[in-house]
Amino acid sequence: MMGSKSIKQFRYRSRLIFADSANASTHNHRKLVLIALETATIKKILIWCVFCILLTLGFLEAGAVNRFHGASLRFSTPINGDAAYRARQYSISNTCQNAFWPTFWHESKATLSAGARSLQTSAISFSGNAAVVWPADFLIGSAPSSVDAKGIAVSRHVALSLWGSTDIVGMTVCVNEKPRIVRGVFEGMAELALVSFHIEDTTQSWTGVELSSRPAQPRSPTRSDAEGFAILSGLGRPDYVLMGGAMALARFMALFPALIPAVYGLALFVGYIKKYYRAALAPLFFAILILIAILLPTLLDALPPWIIPTHWSDFSFWSSLSRQAGDGLREFLAVPPMLRDVELRMGLLKQMGIFVVSVWCSIVVCVFHVKSL
Repeated sequence: MMGSKSIKQFRYRSRLIFADSANASTHNHRKLVLIALETATIKKILIWCVFCILLTLGFLEAGAVNRFHGASLRFSTPINGDAAYRARQYSISNTCQNAFWPTFWHESKATLSAGARSLQTSAISFSGNAAVVWPADFLIGSAPSSVDAKGIAVSRHVALSLWGSTDIVGMTVCVNEKPRIVRGVFEGMAELALVSFHIEDTTQSWTGVELSSRPAQPRSPTRSDAEGFAILSGLGRPDYVLMGGAMALARFMALFPALIPAVYGLALFVGYIKKYYRAALAPLFFAILILIAILLPTLLDALPPWIIPTHWSDFSFWSSLSRQAGDGLREFLAVPPMLRDVELRMGLLKQMGIFVVSVWCSIVVCVFHVKSL
């Protein structure tokens, strides 16, 4: 039998073993908790990084879409050169009443040849400002000016196909056997050439008109303004009028994902103030109202003019707003698509994809915060 001393030693060793086991279990538990916290923190950081990247891409894509600004008129019956010239004279003599400057254009197929090489490509002939017809980033050179009767700009793909290089400014290329001078090369894989005609040239016919607002114009143009200019200037009633609906949609899709966590964070902040600093709640709401009043003009300027009523109490305006938006969307989809329209629609489709993922990511950001509370 064991002596009393042996029994005491056995009990003491048992306590040590139990204590070591408990300490090891506690240590393992703490280690698992720390690993879980570190994993959750890494996930949060990754989600926030993805969310910020998506927001940046959304705003960049919205900027690309917003470059297709102004009112775009389309005519099934081509506008002859004399009518285009008279419209420009009308714009000059009626600056105060109709602050528009028209740029005329049409799209066709053309054969470009340089030396022994030739290429069948799309060509946009224009008279006016090339940037409103085809907004592009130029790798070298620039677009031909409005008084350039011999200039041409080509896409990077055309430059590489004909010359094998983009350093071609000043070189001669024949467009349908008529010589032109290359003024610039712009970014883009599409086979496209921008062919310039002098603003006083009356030999061409046009199917599209881009209306640019003058800097002195006090407000954004509406559809009725664009139609009124077309009729009064002698161009006739356009078959299609495309306004700034795509730009408004692009701005909304860029901004909305950021509003979700912003509103959620504001709600949490108000709840915290209400719980711990109730006396500061009234001044906080007053400060929020002042901030909204300061930001309201900027927010209204970002909206197309047809969304903003002349009188906010005009309830008939609000009932017809959805109908106008539907009509504008149907017209945007019904217009016979040119390369310009395809480029714009592809930009909107890309931004829609970014928008869907951004909204999902913003919701995940909020859900992760709720789980951590």
